[in-house]
Amino acid sequence: MAGTKMTLRRYGGGEFQYWDEQEIIVDEQYLALERGLFLYLDYEYRMGTKQLDVYFNGAHLLEGGGYEEIDSTTIRLDLGHYEEDTPYAGHTVQLQVGDEILIRTWKPEYRQGNGNIDELRFKSLEEEIRKARQYKDGDAPHASLDDRLDIIERRVETKTMVFVLSRVFDGIAKLVMRFPYEGDITEVYASTSREGVADTAFQIEKCPQEIYDNPDPKWESIFHTNLVVDANERSSRTSDRPYSVSVPRINKDDHFRINVVERGEGIEGVTIELVVRLS
Repeated sequence: MAGTKMTLRRYGGGEFQYWDEQEIIVDEQYLALERGLFLYLDYEYRMGTKQLDVYFNGAHLLEGGGYEEIDSTTIRLDLGHYEEDTPYAGHTVQLQVGDEILIRTWKPEYRQGNGNIDELRFKSLEEEIRKARQYKDGDAPHASLDDRLDIIERRVETKTMVFVLSRVFDGIAKLVMRFPYEGDITEVYASTSREGVADTAFQIEKCPQEIYDNPDPKWESIFHTNLVVDANERSSRTSDRPYSVSVPRINKDDHFRINVVERGEGIEGVTIELVVRLS
């Protein structure tokens, strides 16, 4: 079979037990067979015995959710549908060149002996979860997989706009930034490389895309109370005048700019971070 290799392995532990293992590496020759998501096995198995382990690009697929048994030598993959923001949105995901499929079928005599397939599967799952709780191999694992997933989700759901003013002047800074997502402002923070001798206050102004290209676009401040770095301080975190946001919502392609409404003499190297939770 094109793109397919067959191996027979032996399970140790005092008994000679076997399973069949078939690996399919999808290439142009394999796709030319036009089999779609149907996989034809080089051996027979007993349907409904849960003796199949199917892996797609390293992910363990579940029967009834990732694949289905058609007959004793055929299974059909169920890889879901393409995302809405792709050219094939809504269509069934198909095999592509480079996909790898591993199918392991435990032999009936293994079940009849002292072997415990489910025990091995649970051990493999336990090891997989332990590794998933780590960021890198050398890192201590998180307390739970849920904690690890929460951190990943927060990273995915949050974006940060960064404005850098190497020199600070009164008025509107000569830079504009477009934000290509929708979301809500969760935090604003300013830091400096050199303190000012008096307070410095910033406005962050927003302009929708639909009027940005007008000859005289209208801008509005996102603040009810401006972002302030106090005199002789290095960040807005220590300000006696904490900021408050009056316009937290951001629409896709809104434009932003910085307006310095108060400037403490001597302040330099300002970085302003605008953290947005995507929605």
